[in-house]
Amino acid sequence: MPETKIGGAIARYLTVGGATVDLTSRLNVMTPPEPFATLAACSGCPASQEFSHWRLMWQLEGGQDEEHHPAAADKDARAWAQAHAEICRAMPRAIA
Repeated sequence: MPETKIGGAIARYLTVGGATVDLTSRLNVMTPPEPFATLAACSGCPASQEFSHWRLMWQLEGGQDEEHHPAAADKDARAWAQAHAEICRAMPRAIA
């Protein structure tokens, strides 16, 4: 299934080495115009992590439902980006 990034960065974190970790929204052909995930990707190294906007929630009577929680995904992505930015010593990649 084709996936694309939309818009610009939601947030940008500066790494120790001077690169950035950018948070962007992700969508696919099944979910437009709503993003399905938040992507955190480092511009200096190959590290990245995708955080789904959909969470499995257990019900008291048993079973589970899938619920849309983009704010929780953004929070998790921000925590990952901050932690990565604190330890990544990669320099920004040169643009050819």
